[in-house]
Amino acid sequence: MADTERLIHKRYQLQRMLTQGQVCTIYLAFDQVLQRAVVVKLVPAEQMSAYKNALRLTASFSHPNIIGTYDFLQESDMFYLVQEYVDGNNIGTLLQTQLAPYMVADMGTQICQALLYAGGGTHGVCHGDLTPSAIIRDHRGLVRINGFALPSNVPYFAAWSMVGGGNGNVLAHPELPWGRLSEQRRADDTRAVGLLLYQLLSGRQAGATSVDAPADGRLRFLRNVPVELCEIIARTIVRQHPQHISTPEVLHEELRKQVETLEPAPELSPSVAYQAEDNFRPRPFVPVSNPGVGKLVTTLPLREGGQGGSSVAAFQSELNTPMDTLGQQTTQPPFPHTNADSRLNPALAHSYNGYPISTPQPARRQDIAVWVILCLLAFVLFFIVGFFIANAIPR
Repeated sequence: MADTERLIHKRYQLQRMLTQGQVCTIYLAFDQVLQRAVVVKLVPAEQMSAYKNALRLTASFSHPNIIGTYDFLQESDMFYLVQEYVDGNNIGTLLQTQLAPYMVADMGTQICQALLYAGGGTHGVCHGDLTPSAIIRDHRGLVRINGFALPSNVPYFAAWSMVGGGNGNVLAHPELPWGRLSEQRRADDTRAVGLLLYQLLSGRQAGATSVDAPADGRLRFLRNVPVELCEIIARTIVRQHPQHISTPEVLHEELRKQVETLEPAPELSPSVAYQAEDNFRPRPFVPVSNPGVGKLVTTLPLREGGQGGSSVAAFQSELNTPMDTLGQQTTQPPFPHTNADSRLNPALAHSYNGYPISTPQPARRQDIAVWVILCLLAFVLFFIVGFFIANAIPR
């Protein structure tokens, strides 16, 4: 019987394979009892102990940014993990587009919220394997995280360990059981968030579904990314940074400020009635993300010289000479022209996102006539008063 025809535990009907993970084969299935879509992971026998340990640590988890687990089953020599199905995009799919910096910062805050929940209270659990495959962003923009307390993808973290002036340490406390929280492991999870955000904001070829660690250890951002956001991510990745971010609390707070700064102003509904002068007050202009992919704006030198030591250079902005992925200078403007900049298009000087802007109007002729009449009436009045006063004086 084909896998997609298998009925697990007389309840879960496998429908189609979603992906072949590093360890598990992952299927979309249908729960015939509760009439809902679920995900079923086929867990190899040699990984059963690790998955049972992870389930024991996360059984009480209930958080909007964490994917829920429903069941863990065994049939003959096969083990099945049943989880919540999330209809969305993984990091590989998101890399094929260019998310606005605001969206990436918002994703970071949501990941940090999940880490704070898992590490706080009575849970005391770290993630340990925050790789691109652990993140899904649904179609409402909600970030969902999977794989808490599972064995780490050591090759992935080894490839990124030297980025940011790393000292060669791949993962902290390898002797501890998976998921066991420590300050060093919290720092590893925090840095892993920075690596994920960097990949979404880095220069890459069109259509790429993954980002390799830069061979020279330098961070390169797309040129539409605000320098402040680049600095936050650099502080998170570079361990030797004088203002290194090593906890999800600090990273969450820094990213939250960026979200508030970069969040686009809400669009006004056409049905909203015009209110006096408020309709003519321009909304704050938020630059639109450059649709081009692969334009580089900043680099962070991570290792300098050949004297055997690593040093962190000051974060340099190269907005005046943006570079593309081939290292060539480009003369494109920092942001595309928009209707909000009337200097670039005089024909649009009297419009802003479709709403009219008030302009001075010429004085009306009726106003001049009123003033003339008032002056004549005052002249007549003074003439009459003067006539009576002159006649009342005896001669």
